[in-house]
Amino acid sequence: MMTSADIRTAFLDFFRSKGHEIVPSAPIVVKNDPTLMFTNAGMNQFKDYFLGNKPAPYKRVADTQKCLRVSGKHNDLEEVGVDTYHHTMFEMLGNWSFGDYFKDEAIEWSWELLTEVYKIDKSRLYASVFEGDEKEKLPASKIALDKWKALLPDPFNQIVFGNKKDNFWEMGDTGPCGPCSEIHIDRGPAHCSRQGEEGHVCEICGDCGRYIELWNLVFIQYNREADRSLTPLKDRFVDTGAGFERLVQVLQGKDSNYETDLFLPIIERVAELSGVPYTPETGTSHRVIADHVRCLCFALADGGFPSNEGRGYVLRRILRRAARHGRLLGFAEAFMFHLVDTVISIMGHHFPELAGKEAYIRMVIKAEEERFTAALDKGLEHLDQICAKLEGDLISGKDAFMLYDTYGFPLDLTLILASEKNLRVDTDGFEEEMEAQRARARKSSKFAFEASSEDWIELEASSPTVFLGYEKNNATAQIQRYRISEDGMLHLQLDRSPFYAESGGQLADTGRIFNSGFEMQVSQVRKNDDHFIHSGTLISGAVNIDPVTAEIDLPRRQDIMRNHTATHLLHKALRTVLGEHVQQKGSLVGPDYLRFDFTHMQALTPVEINSIESIVNAAIRDNLPVSVELKNIAEARSEGAIALFGEKYSDQVRVVSVSDYSKELCGGTHVSASGEIGLFKIVSESSSAAGIRRIEALTGRAAEQFVLELQRKLAQLADKLHVPEKMLDSKIEALQNRVQELEQLLKQLDAQKADAEAAELIRGIKDLGDFKLLSLKIDADAAKLRELGDSLKDRAPDAISLLFATAREKVTILCVVGEKLRPKFHAGNIVKAVSAKLEGKGGGRPDSAMGGGNRPDLLDEVIKDLPQIIGSLSQ
Repeated sequence: MMTSADIRTAFLDFFRSKGHEIVPSAPIVVKNDPTLMFTNAGMNQFKDYFLGNKPAPYKRVADTQKCLRVSGKHNDLEEVGVDTYHHTMFEMLGNWSFGDYFKDEAIEWSWELLTEVYKIDKSRLYASVFEGDEKEKLPASKIALDKWKALLPDPFNQIVFGNKKDNFWEMGDTGPCGPCSEIHIDRGPAHCSRQGEEGHVCEICGDCGRYIELWNLVFIQYNREADRSLTPLKDRFVDTGAGFERLVQVLQGKDSNYETDLFLPIIERVAELSGVPYTPETGTSHRVIADHVRCLCFALADGGFPSNEGRGYVLRRILRRAARHGRLLGFAEAFMFHLVDTVISIMGHHFPELAGKEAYIRMVIKAEEERFTAALDKGLEHLDQICAKLEGDLISGKDAFMLYDTYGFPLDLTLILASEKNLRVDTDGFEEEMEAQRARARKSSKFAFEASSEDWIELEASSPTVFLGYEKNNATAQIQRYRISEDGMLHLQLDRSPFYAESGGQLADTGRIFNSGFEMQVSQVRKNDDHFIHSGTLISGAVNIDPVTAEIDLPRRQDIMRNHTATHLLHKALRTVLGEHVQQKGSLVGPDYLRFDFTHMQALTPVEINSIESIVNAAIRDNLPVSVELKNIAEARSEGAIALFGEKYSDQVRVVSVSDYSKELCGGTHVSASGEIGLFKIVSESSSAAGIRRIEALTGRAAEQFVLELQRKLAQLADKLHVPEKMLDSKIEALQNRVQELEQLLKQLDAQKADAEAAELIRGIKDLGDFKLLSLKIDADAAKLRELGDSLKDRAPDAISLLFATAREKVTILCVVGEKLRPKFHAGNIVKAVSAKLEGKGGGRPDSAMGGGNRPDLLDEVIKDLPQIIGSLSQ
């Protein structure tokens, strides 16, 4: 029997021998096509060639393409695992001709591969041919028909004709299209899923499982125009697709895709971890988990990341569906990360993008599953309370939002659990509540005065403030209106301003606004709709109608610009060192430091931090030019400009480029060349939220001061330790060694003390005939129990010792089985049984084990019953 790896290799080798260039699979996570979240068909990466947008680099191509179908019209998620053939992630084998060969070769080669390479019985294969369409004035596919007549042993019975719906492929409402010819296989009467139904007849393209499609050969020869007419294409194309999982099922003689070597090792690992055997009849959860973990491995390797929006939300749904099925198999904790190595052992030899990312994939899946488990446990009780009060079958949007807002219960989880209870959720009501919350957040964060318009003193007609700060540091302006708030702060609205208003993570400028009659120190600038409100302290005089000079604190602005451009360099360096999964999730750019939040699942290592710093400082030393262009949003994205995911942008956007190093959409202020940043220094790296890391860094003057302060502290430390600075390392190492020696001495003393206590304890050993037993309640913590246990192993080789310590309404249990009794008694089994009596859990090795109990009030009774409990566990 051919393995799946053999089948894939044979396909690619065959078409390589026919002059095809073997190209790698495109990423499953689509990065440059706004029409797609994920690659969902083999032709996606070749779409521009069919549309004529780009010339094809090769005339003949073959590949196996990773596909994911869980959204849009291809939404198979709820079917996955329920039947034997639906999948989230699957492979599509294909061979392609871009203006080269056509029907004859495509049909002939498919037949040769299936019958001569894969050795499929020719009598089991059937072909469908386009029958034509009078309304469209489309002729029948005579070339395909003649070719199949020459190849099939019994063409009269092995050729079927299909109409436009079944055998004419179209990319969309307009664009390339053409007839297709499908290859089907007869799996035999036993595979009919409607056996015994009166009137049922098995047939090609029927509604039972006997005949299945193996391959679709699409012959693209027309273009569908906007008026629905068809015009012949100048170049004709071949676009084929063979579902790999289905082909493997056929060649391995299995009844289900899940019984092939693509899935069965994962399913067996699930069964091993859960202790629940797999059967095709009861294994829905096994199949769901096996499919979904494959999908997650590939999506994460290709740069996807679970989140609450877009494709990240799809991945989170897939993970949570698998985790829910894990609960049905008895998993109470995260388990899917244990399956990653099995997936990669099956697929990694052909898909190199998996290699080296095992630890990262495991980490993301584990963290996401743990987060889901916490949300599930926390919200189930509250959901049950809501359901108990329902009068109908609809959970209100308000209640669903309460679960989300108060208890962190995501809507998709509420939908899943509601469906299990045959309940519905008012999702429209939920969205209304969500939008109301967004409005409240906008209102609380937006700079707006609650006072009425009468609180403002109008000096001239109000109009949107013209921002001049990209080009100017000072400007002449007119005060449109002003107000003095209760705290004595002065607030001015200007018609023009060089002051940057706080937005996009960048702090506002500070400075002065003045004329001959007054002066104001500006400490904050915020936007109120399109108006810039300048707030601060009146230094002298009184506001008047004369023009004013608005002047920013230029050194402070320059510090901010250094930090802002540095965030762009940092973003690029993070993606270079950590991977393309890194996305900006927030920032703060001020004069003193910068803060940058990004997606990553684990703390950065010192090596990673050093690499990131080195990359940024190298870009600074290269003094790269920083340029700003206004572009159409689509053009900017096509050029690779990074946008904040979920951020809304207008049609015209500001693109900030640091030479060829970095390109981002940004409305902030920046230096003109990277060399102006001076020095970049990371001062902290921490967790900001689940799956979000935070870096704080310094540039320019602040970085210089940081280095000087470090030098000062080193000098102080060297002085305290009475050594030169260059000998600090050796001095600290010597002190550490001395501390370790003293700690070891303390451990020895503690062990001697524990040994003496154990010698005292063994006086309480009772001989019960079949075994000796020591059972005591003592005042000790877990560490002390272990020390006593180690001593009892040696001092009581013919006894079972059980020690109990109570604290904070909990019982800690230690069991030690002496060497002579281990053939008959297992410490782990004893602790497990005793813990259960105290409504707890426990287990461990044959010689020593620990557990816990939640009912200290039952302890005396359990100690009294120990002889019977232990006696029943004799091996």
